[in-house]
Amino acid sequence: MTAGRVRFVGCGPGAADLLTLRAVRALGRADVVVWSPALLDEAALREHARADAEVLAWPPARAADVLAVYDRAAAQGLDVVRLAGGDPTLFGQLREELGAARARGLAVEIVPGVSAVTAAAAALGCELAGPGVALTIVGAAAPARGAGSVGVLGAGRDGAAIVEDLRARGLADTTVCAVVVAVSRAGETVVTCTLEDLAETLSDYAAAGLTVVLAGGALADAPELG
Repeated sequence: MTAGRVRFVGCGPGAADLLTLRAVRALGRADVVVWSPALLDEAALREHARADAEVLAWPPARAADVLAVYDRAAAQGLDVVRLAGGDPTLFGQLREELGAARARGLAVEIVPGVSAVTAAAAALGCELAGPGVALTIVGAAAPARGAGSVGVLGAGRDGAAIVEDLRARGLADTTVCAVVVAVSRAGETVVTCTLEDLAETLSDYAAAGLTVVLAGGALADAPELG
C-alpha cells in the first residue's frame, strides 16, 4: 500500500478560473476533498474532482472530522486535498494541521494559490509593490514588531541594505532566513542561514533572475530547515 498524502491546496480568492493548473491536477487525483462552499463554488469542485471522490464539507464538518480523514489516509493510503482560500501560506492557519498530518506519517505538499491581496490589487488595476514601494502584509491582529515574517522579492547579490532593513524591522541577527533562487522552476535552490550571514549567502547564491528572501515568523518550523 502506498503512503497516504495530504495536499493543502490554495484555491485562490474564489473565482473558479483562478485555480492553478497544479491545483486542478491535485483535485483530479484526490480520493477525499475537504471543501467549503465559502472557498470554491461546488460546480467548480465537481468539474475538477473525480466523480468517485469523497467530499467532506466544512461546515458542518469540524476539526475532529478533518483529523479523522487524516487517520484514514494514513491507514488506507488515501490522497487527500485540503482546500484553503487564497494562498495557504498566507494566513491559512495550517500550522496545527501540517503538524497533525506529518505526525501521522503522511506525505505533505502545499500547493500555492492566487492570494486575495494580489487579486484585490488586480481588481483596482494597479501594481501593489515595486521599486521603492515596499509591501507589508499583516493580519487583522497584527503581530508585535519583530515577531512576524518578512519576504523580500527581487533580492540581488548585494544584501547589505536588506540586512539593515530587516534589523530595523526588529529582527535579530539569529533570525532564521531562507534564500530561494528560481522558485518553482527547474534548478530551484533553497539555502538557509541566519540574518547575520544573509549578505554573504546572497553574494554566494543569488542569481540574476528572481531571488526571494524569507525571514522570521514561523520559518523555523519548516521541516526543510530542520
